[in-house]
Amino acid sequence: MKKRQPSIVRGIALGIVLLGSSCTKKAQEAPTPATPGPSITGQIQPAGAVLGVSLADTTAHRTVFKTDPNSQGAYRFDAVPAGTYELSFNQRRGYVPPRDRRVTVTAGKTMAVPAVVVVQSTGSVTANGVALPPPFLDLLLNVAPGLFSLVLGDDLSGGAGGTYRLHLNLPYAVRVGTYSLNGAPAYAMFHEFNTAVFDSRLPAAPVPSGGTVTVTAVTNTAPFPRFVSGTFRFTGTDPARGTQKTVSGTFENASF
Repeated sequence: MKKRQPSIVRGIALGIVLLGSSCTKKAQEAPTPATPGPSITGQIQPAGAVLGVSLADTTAHRTVFKTDPNSQGAYRFDAVPAGTYELSFNQRRGYVPPRDRRVTVTAGKTMAVPAVVVVQSTGSVTANGVALPPPFLDLLLNVAPGLFSLVLGDDLSGGAGGTYRLHLNLPYAVRVGTYSLNGAPAYAMFHEFNTAVFDSRLPAAPVPSGGTVTVTAVTNTAPFPRFVSGTFRFTGTDPARGTQKTVSGTFENASF
């Protein structure tokens, strides 16, 4: 004859089974912790125009985070403490530097920055009627008191791959209008790599050096950057050989 277990033993066993079942159910129903969302998101247009984005605090003005946009131009910053920051952008050569953006991060929320549209700098150069390879545009500061140099060339890296470089030197206080390239206050120098340098300020026969640059548009208001567009045509003289060359072309959205 089978012995029956005391009721207290059966009660303990049943309690253990129910407790185990309850724990298993709670473990299964426990929600997965949510992955924190980004603190800041943004978009660069066109994609590839910006190489990197930096985030600086507005008190010490030091960079606290950096990131690179992806192939679609999207960027994000994660786990940024609440506060106010300054976004700055490292543009690719050939584009105007985008203006800085101020953003405020609130704990637990995503700050969506409006799309940053980056303006491309373009130009063209012709020498003695022959169109040269499309130029990159760059900038040199303080080439002379009150002047900056707009540089156009097919290789501005300092390597040996380029064929020409043109310096258009203009006043910082540039305005829409036509400037004489005779040295007061603007001038031009056209470099043929390993060949000659043609200067618009030098008088020589049969044609005196000189010419003009016509500024057609200027964006020169804060917040910067500033940029300028225009056309040019001049005759330059190579002082070493006495030879001359006529150079003409355009520049658009060149930052300075």
